[in-house]
Amino acid sequence: MKTAKSEAGAARWFGRNAGLRPRLVLIVGIAMLAPGALAVLQAVSSYNNSMRILEQSLAQAAQLSATEEVNMIAASREILTSLASNPDVQAQSGLACRRALQRAIAGLEQYVGAAVINAQGDMSCTSQPLRDPVHVGDRDWFKDIQNGVAFTVSDLIVSRWLGAWGIVTAVPLHDANRAVNGSVALFISLDWLTRRFHQAAPGDESALALLDSKGEILSVGRSSALQSRLPSGEIIAENLGTHAVSGQARTFRARSVDGTWRLYAISPLLEGRIFVILGTPVLTAIGPLALQVAWGVLTPLLMWALAIAVVWFGIEHLVVRWITYLERITSAYASGRHGVRPERVSAAPAEIRSLGETFSRMADLISSREAELRDSLNQKELLVREIHHRVKNNLQLVMSLLNLHARRIRDPRAEEAFAEARSRINALATLHRRLYESENLQEIDLHWFLEDLCAELRRGGLSRGKHVELIVDSPSEVIGPELAVPLGLLVTEAITNAYKHAFVDRPQGTIRVEVRRESPQTLVIRIRDNGAGYDPNVAPSVDVTGLGRSLIEAFVRQLHGELHVSSNDGTLVEVRFPAAEHTKHEIKRSA
Repeated sequence: MKTAKSEAGAARWFGRNAGLRPRLVLIVGIAMLAPGALAVLQAVSSYNNSMRILEQSLAQAAQLSATEEVNMIAASREILTSLASNPDVQAQSGLACRRALQRAIAGLEQYVGAAVINAQGDMSCTSQPLRDPVHVGDRDWFKDIQNGVAFTVSDLIVSRWLGAWGIVTAVPLHDANRAVNGSVALFISLDWLTRRFHQAAPGDESALALLDSKGEILSVGRSSALQSRLPSGEIIAENLGTHAVSGQARTFRARSVDGTWRLYAISPLLEGRIFVILGTPVLTAIGPLALQVAWGVLTPLLMWALAIAVVWFGIEHLVVRWITYLERITSAYASGRHGVRPERVSAAPAEIRSLGETFSRMADLISSREAELRDSLNQKELLVREIHHRVKNNLQLVMSLLNLHARRIRDPRAEEAFAEARSRINALATLHRRLYESENLQEIDLHWFLEDLCAELRRGGLSRGKHVELIVDSPSEVIGPELAVPLGLLVTEAITNAYKHAFVDRPQGTIRVEVRRESPQTLVIRIRDNGAGYDPNVAPSVDVTGLGRSLIEAFVRQLHGELHVSSNDGTLVEVRFPAAEHTKHEIKRSA
């Protein structure tokens, strides 16, 4: 019972034996999953929306940087248009022309120089003196002017005049007939462009740079710090696609050379000739968003855990501890202590209090019914004891009558028959006396039963004046009346046979009655004498045709046992029969 209870306790948290508390916690947990999942989905959706807004903001920032460059190009067009209408510039040479160019770009550091190109493509007037003649007639931008383009911007080129990288903006010069007879051009230094972008965010981990159409950084010095904040050339080239060339900014995430994950935006400049790339660390960009998502996920989890904790402690305080208390009360009732009352339930909820009161009434009814049953049982025990007592007295009366008749008999055979009959009746009388004197009418101590039985047989006169010692060797085995009756009669017949046949020609001998437990389910009884024994070739067993042998076999069948008779320095009658090992307490309880 203890093992089964411990196994039930070990399985109470799962399966069919799960307790009330885990079941309710599971129900509340499942009920809280839906709002929790909804809150998590809302947090994830908010994060995705915020990420889209962040990407759009970064793309707009990159596009804004590109727009600033476009505005600078537009401002250069206005300067060029103003110069083209200046008579000194239209003269295409002279000191006045040079001074007009110098005044136009004075104070504007983005313009390194200004020049007037004649119809043949030669520089005829420049803001700075020319060391050698410079011809630009083969340049694509000059060809565009000759073909009637009102304003043009060159690709990234090396100036033949200044010997530096940059871009050229130009407008045409017209003669009196509105024919193109030259061009006015401004040179914007790449050094100025890259320096401006590199200094846009000098104190943080952001990256802002210009790229050419191949993804190379447009920087004279090629800052290593800037390069480490940008992704590898393969990643940049992969994202410089037709989408960016079409005029739309493009965002992507990549690991920079320094190993930091950044969010980048690329926006085209000058019709895809130059690109602006803007990058910011992902943690810096999405840190607040991640915190917001984490809080959005943790909040329902915390609420879920809080609800489970509240249910857990609520069930423990309001239900489980009272159920445990009532379980202890019912365990006391099961052990027979019906006087225990659940007094503590007065502080319990109404339902538990009502259940405790029901238990109290049940205990009162059980106590009353038990008292009635105990009185009835006592009366029945008295009646049964009286019956055993009267049966014993009647059997003794029968023995007395047999003794009176035996005194008048002169035939030895008849006298012997009367003695055997008295022995059998005496065995039954001894059994009823033992039952009458026992505490429990359903149990007999085998040792004392055999002692009394053998004592009566000694006094029965079966020895006929011979000195025959009768010894009992038996443990204190406890058996019931259903075994004691056939066993006592069997022992009586075996001892009677030993008295009759074992010591015919001997003046003395010994008969030993031994009982041994062979296993928890089997007893063995041996009746052994040291008499003459028998010859197996003449007689297969003792008293093979007599009444004693027949009775012994009948009693063995009643015991559901096995009989074995052998002769070796006497006769041995051995009976092996089933008899479970019991204590007095167990037999009393089974009764």
